[in-house]
Amino acid sequence: MIKKGVFIAVFLLVTVLTYGQDHAFSNKVNWHGYTQFRFSGNFDGNTTVSLRRLKFWMNSGPGFSKHWSFKVQGTFSSHFSEKFLLQDIKVGYRTGAFSFYFGQLIPAYSLEWFQHDFLLPVIERAKVIDALTPDGTLGVRDIGAQASYLSENKLLKISLGFFNGNGIKRYHFNNRGYMLTNKTELDIPINKSRLKLGYSLQYRKADQLKIPFVLPDTVAFSGNDFRYNFFLAFQTKNFNIQGEWLHASFNGSVAYGYYLLSWLTMKRNQVVFSYEEYHDLIPQTVAHPTFRLGYDYMIKAYKIKLFFDNYCQFDSGKIINYTASLQFQFFFK
Repeated sequence: MIKKGVFIAVFLLVTVLTYGQDHAFSNKVNWHGYTQFRFSGNFDGNTTVSLRRLKFWMNSGPGFSKHWSFKVQGTFSSHFSEKFLLQDIKVGYRTGAFSFYFGQLIPAYSLEWFQHDFLLPVIERAKVIDALTPDGTLGVRDIGAQASYLSENKLLKISLGFFNGNGIKRYHFNNRGYMLTNKTELDIPINKSRLKLGYSLQYRKADQLKIPFVLPDTVAFSGNDFRYNFFLAFQTKNFNIQGEWLHASFNGSVAYGYYLLSWLTMKRNQVVFSYEEYHDLIPQTVAHPTFRLGYDYMIKAYKIKLFFDNYCQFDSGKIINYTASLQFQFFFK
């Protein structure tokens, strides 16, 4: 029996492929898709081959509407035991400098969280980003509404959101909580370079909420979940560097962390370095600094790309948890 999620994914794919050649339709609806295959090993007998992502999405094209837009996105991954996950289902309305979005979407928070995974030079986002963004461990998305303001010179962007606060992995029929978010950023051109800086805020009134990789599995948290984030990025033609600090308070108990990521681009080649630390509230966890050193080869920009990644941690001056990975990225459209 075909699973419901698989049926939805196949239906969407067949639909866009069927109508993709019709100019009138393709001017109103765009479709995109890509996959990432990964091989990882530690040279000590442990190896894995995985489908990191198989992602498809549909969104409104320029001919759809002057003010209205939409996006529907789903993904398969070995991380989810090959189950289909419906991620984004959102409707947007834009008028002048203001945009409004409703549905299931990512709350505006952090810098790296809003950089597409297929454009990032690393094969994984920083662990602290995955854990401490508002719904990072709860399905990333939430159900609610978000409003954004973008200044005419595109220098200032402000986003405000109101959400259920439960993520999308579980739906609470008797929800007594909610979540508020704010992200403000400045994007400043400096000659041929750009400087981006900003902050994010989140307040959640949590009700019996399990937050994996942050709190112990035995804890169903209720109370005040307050988080903030600062970010800074500098971009030139060939060099990028960025960093973020994240802080989360759960009724006064604090989890925190930061990362620094840099990469140098030389034609089709990228050399990548990152460093991060993350401190959760799980007593059994020992926090170790994490390093990544990588090399990427862009066969066809980001649409066909190879990633070579080296990941390790240090404990008392010794390398631990070393993993080498090779990832292939391919866009269907």
